[in-house]
Amino acid sequence: MKTYMMLAAAALTAGFGGTAAAQDAAAPACELHVFPTLEGQAMTTGLLSGFGVIGAVADAAKNKNRNVSEAEYLKEALGPGFQVDSLKTIDLVKELKLPPSQIIYETPIADRKITTKATNRLSASAAPCYLELLVTQNFYTKKAIYGRSLNNRFIFKDFRGGKAQAELVKGRGGNGLSHFPAKTEEEKPAAAQDLREAFVKNFLEFSKGVSAK
Repeated sequence: MKTYMMLAAAALTAGFGGTAAAQDAAAPACELHVFPTLEGQAMTTGLLSGFGVIGAVADAAKNKNRNVSEAEYLKEALGPGFQVDSLKTIDLVKELKLPPSQIIYETPIADRKITTKATNRLSASAAPCYLELLVTQNFYTKKAIYGRSLNNRFIFKDFRGGKAQAELVKGRGGNGLSHFPAKTEEEKPAAAQDLREAFVKNFLEFSKGVSAK
């Protein structure tokens, strides 16, 4: 009985090891590293902005405090975790027209010069099939005539083919908002859903500009 149990345990262990090995062998060779952003900007403009430079300056001064507070609200509401959760609701690999790829979510990089200018890899990975997706801007606007909207900028970096310097695709998306920003605690769930939907739509607009290879 003891011998049988030992053999069964050994077989079970071997089975788990075989499954893990098979999973490792089946893991996609390509890596997509996704970097959310820490940014949050806001701008409210009124009718004064339609009256030239003087009107625009007066409008900016009038809404200065509001723009600061709404920018802080956006940074909190559309923080890195929210961006990651939103992107997980869609098939990034399919939308970016990639071969099977592991998706690795990275810690945001605070230095905007690095996220928007660097053409080298931003992670330590040496994978031959390597790609990056960066969110580089979260921008809330409210205009007197057009209403509220969320705009996002993205950069897709392609290092496939052994490139040391990436091929870049830069772009943006912009969609209207109906509930964000929330004015009361009760409105926050609807505002969050509104923000998530606009963010995802903005990414999908951007991804249309990425060509398959």
